[in-house]
Amino acid sequence: STLNLVDLAGSERSSLTGAEAGGTRFKEGAFINKSLLTLGKVIGKLSDGPGGHIPFRDSKLTRILEPSLGGNARTAIICTITPALAHVEETHSTLRFASRAKTIKNKAHVNEILDDQALLKRYRKEIQVLKRQLVKLETSNPDSDEIQKVKEHNQKME
Repeated sequence: STLNLVDLAGSERSSLTGAEAGGTRFKEGAFINKSLLTLGKVIGKLSDGPGGHIPFRDSKLTRILEPSLGGNARTAIICTITPALAHVEETHSTLRFASRAKTIKNKAHVNEILDDQALLKRYRKEIQVLKRQLVKLETSNPDSDEIQKVKEHNQKME
């Protein structure tokens, strides 16, 4: 099992953060924006349904989240917004992102790792079920050609 907790920090506008062009904080904001943009593209492609190329490799964030977003996983995304008018663009963008993300359909199932003994046990049960079905068919219609063929096939298998 894997648990990914990611704080996406919102849009990093250099004019709002006070970052100087070419500085460390400016570059960090640019990387965050690139990751957010790529995550948005991935979410958009996944919400469109199966088919087409999904750009997981375009950022480190989407590469890390690939098994959670497009694989055999149960995923929960929590999006937080602010009611402040000063941040209405970011709030609207977050709501659009959340709306697209909730349309993604993953089909999570339990991964089974079976050893030889467990497989043999499963196959024996399956054979018993099939034999019971065959007996029911024989009793309901004993002269069926199809049943005779199945019997012959079973005898060859034994």
